[in-house]
Amino acid sequence: MSSDTPDTPVRVLLIVKDRRLWGLLERLLVAGGYAVVDGGSGRDTLGLLEREGPVALLVCERTGPGLDEVALFEEIRRDPGHGSLPILALPPADPECTVQALKAGVDEVLAKPFHPAEFLDRVHRLARGGAAAG
Repeated sequence: MSSDTPDTPVRVLLIVKDRRLWGLLERLLVAGGYAVVDGGSGRDTLGLLEREGPVALLVCERTGPGLDEVALFEEIRRDPGHGSLPILALPPADPECTVQALKAGVDEVLAKPFHPAEFLDRVHRLARGGAAAG
């Protein structure tokens, strides 16, 4: 079954190191009608993209040990099967982090702290265009 059918929620892959923030974003996404896939660390994410099938969007705050966010973004962009996957980066409010994420190929950057409504607006915009991506 396709991830964009009316009976199946659009899937969002969520990589957030801070588990409290992960829980908050998961609740926002579920309330917004999305299914959330836990991306774990950056290395786990690459495997999940292969195993789990299509997701509409990758939301990434911090990957944790093993692979940093910028390296993950660059690796995804180089991959022919996942290179067009929309990516929303959630870096700290530091212009250098924003520039690094954009240079690595993310579609949107939303620096922390952010308002929940702004987060969901960005997710809706990106996931609509990426519902068939994978």
